[in-house]
Amino acid sequence: MGELVRAELSRVGDFRIQVFDSPRACLDAVGEDPPDALLTDLRMPEMSGIEVVREIREHDANLPVFVITAFAEIDSAIEALKAGATEYLTKPINFPGLIALLNKALDARPLLDEAIQSRERARRLYSVDAIIGEHELVHETREFVRGIAAASRVGVLLLGESGTGKNLVARAIHHAGASDRGRFVALNCAAMPPEVLEAELFGYTRGAPSDARNPKRGLVEIADGGTLFLDEIAELPAGLQARLLNFLESHSFRRMGSAREREVDVRIIASTNRPVDDLLEDSGFRSDLFYRIAVANHTLPALRDIRSDVPLLARHLAERIAADLGREFRDFDDKALELLTAWNWPGNVRELRNLLERSLIFAEGPVLGVADLPAYLQGERRSSRSASTYRIPPGLSLKEAEAHYIRLTLESTDGKVQEAADMLGISRKNLWEKRKRYGLLD
Repeated sequence: MGELVRAELSRVGDFRIQVFDSPRACLDAVGEDPPDALLTDLRMPEMSGIEVVREIREHDANLPVFVITAFAEIDSAIEALKAGATEYLTKPINFPGLIALLNKALDARPLLDEAIQSRERARRLYSVDAIIGEHELVHETREFVRGIAAASRVGVLLLGESGTGKNLVARAIHHAGASDRGRFVALNCAAMPPEVLEAELFGYTRGAPSDARNPKRGLVEIADGGTLFLDEIAELPAGLQARLLNFLESHSFRRMGSAREREVDVRIIASTNRPVDDLLEDSGFRSDLFYRIAVANHTLPALRDIRSDVPLLARHLAERIAADLGREFRDFDDKALELLTAWNWPGNVRELRNLLERSLIFAEGPVLGVADLPAYLQGERRSSRSASTYRIPPGLSLKEAEAHYIRLTLESTDGKVQEAADMLGISRKNLWEKRKRYGLLD
C-alpha cells in the first residue's frame, strides 16, 4: 500500500515521499525530521493508526495526519478524528481526492503554524507570572488565577477600579486553564447600544435584523471551547441580562430570528468597576445574574494600595514600551521614582502605562528623570492640588462624587483635557462623554 501511494503521488505531484512498514520507525523519523504531512493505515502490527495520531498530537498540533481505513472500520476512523486526525480515507484510495486533501492541508500549514506561534506568544504575555508585583495583594491575585483556572464551568467576576488590569487577569485565567485550547473573545458591554449588543453576543439569521443579508455567528458561538470576557457587565441592558442568565444556566442559545437551539462550552468571565453594593442596590443589575456569574469573584487592588510595587511595575512597563517604540531605556533616576511612588494614581496601572509611553517618546536619554515626567507630577503648585489631596464632600451620590472628582482633576491640569484623561486613566473621548453627562463642558 505504501509503495502504491508513493508511485501515484510521485506521478502526479511534486512530493518527496518516505515509506515505513513500522509505525515506531516512522514516529522516530517524524521526531528527527518532521514531514509536511503523514498518511497512516489504521490497523498495523506494532500500534494502531489511532495511537500514531495521539502520539504525534502530543508534540505537533498542526501536522496534517490522514488515516487510511477499510469501509467496515468507519467507527474506528471517527475515533481517529477525535484523537486529532485531519481526515480519513477509505480503501480503495481515491487518489485525486487524496491529492486535493494534501494540497489543501499543505497550503494551510503555514497559517496554522502562525496561529500556534501567536498562541504561544499570548501564553507568555498573559501568563500568571505576567501579573507583576511583590505586594501581598498581588500574590493573592495570582493565587486566585491559579485556583480558578481549572474550574472552567465556574463563573468569574473581576472587581476593581478602572485601569487595575481586569483584562490582563481574565486572559491569565484563560491561558492557565483548559479553555486555552479555544479563543479568548472580549466584549465591552458599555461600548454598544442594546440592539447591537444582542446581535453581537448571540448572532442572527438572514433577515433578522431585517437588513441582514447573511447570517452572523455571535461571540458566544465564536468563543466555543474558549473564554468570553464581558467587560463592564453592569452596563448590560435589563432585557439582555435575562437572556444571558438563561444562557449561563443552559449553555445553549438561539440566534436572533432562529428557532434552533445551539449548545456551546464557553467559560464566562465578567468584570465591573462598580462596588458590589452599588451593583446590587442601585444599578438595576439582576441579583440572580450576579450570583450566577459571581460564583468566584476577586477584587483587584488599586495601584495606590500597592504603592511599594510602583517602581517594579514602572520598570517592567517602561522596558516593554521602549522595546515597542524602538527606544533605549535603562532606568529611572531616584527623584523620578520618588515622584512616581508618591503619586496617587487615580487611573491605576493604565494611567502609569500612558504616562510612561508619553515620557519615553519625548525622553532625551535612556535614564528617565524628573524632567521627562508630566508636569502634574511636579512642582508645588501642582502638588498642592494633586489627586492625593483632593477632598470630596461626604454625602454625595457616586455620580455626584465622580463629577466632582473630574472637575477637580480638570482644575489641576488648568483645563488640559488630554492631561486630565491620562490622570483619570480613561480616553479623551470617554472624558468628553462624562463631562457632557455631568454638565462640565463649559
